Amino acid sequence: MAFIGMRHPVVAKLASHTAGAEPTYTAGMVIGHAIAGNLTITRNNNPLYGDDVIVEDDNGITAMSLEMGLDDLEEAVRVYMLGLKEKTVGSGQSESTEYVDTDAAAPYVGVGYIRVRRKNGVTSYQAVWVYKAIFSEESEESATKGESIEWQTPTITGRCLGLDVDGSGARAFRKKAIFTTEAAAIAWLNGLAGIT
Repeated sequence: MAFIGMRHPVVAKLASHTAGAEPTYTAGMVIGHAIAGNLTITRNNNPLYGDDVIVEDDNGITAMSLEMGLDDLEEAVRVYMLGLKEKTVGSGQSESTEYVDTDAAAPYVGVGYIRVRRKNGVTSYQAVWVYKAIFSEESEESATKGESIEWQTPTITGRCLGLDVDGSGARAFRKKAIFTTEAAAIAWLNGLAGIT
C-alpha cells in the first residue's frame, strides 16, 4: 500500500474521560488545509539478557508526537487549541480584537485527519483519531516577497498522551478506520470531533 495524500485535519477539546470508556469532546472544528503530517512513535525497547540471549523484551509505546503543517492557522483556531488569549479593544467602529500569547497551557484536545491510500489501483481513506494531545505552535518566520514567492505556512506540534479507553488498563494513543469513500471518513472524524 502507498499513501498519496492528507486531508481534513480536525480538532476538538477533550471534555471528559473516565478510565475504561471512550472520551468525549466539545464541539470541534476543521483546523485548516493539511500540507504535511508527521506522527512519531517513541517505544521503550529494552531487552533483558539471560544465558547470553534475549529472554524478554518490551517495546510498548511510551509517547507519540504529531507535527502538522497547515496552509493557515486562523486566530479562532489558535484561541481554541493553542491557548492564545482574545481581547476586544475599543467600541463601535474603532473596535478591534487583539490576540495575546501568554504562559497559559494549551488545552488537551483530540485531533484527526485522513490519509489517502492506494493499493492495487484502489483508493481508500484511512481516518486517524488521536485521543489526547496538547499542541504548541513552532517558531514564526517571515520573509519579504522577492522575484519568486516562498509560501510561509505554520507548523504545530502536539505531544500525544495515552488513555485507557476499554478497561484493559492499556493506554491507547490513537485509533484508525478505513473507508471506501472520503465522505464516510469525513463523517467519522466529524462525529468524533462533534462537528455538525
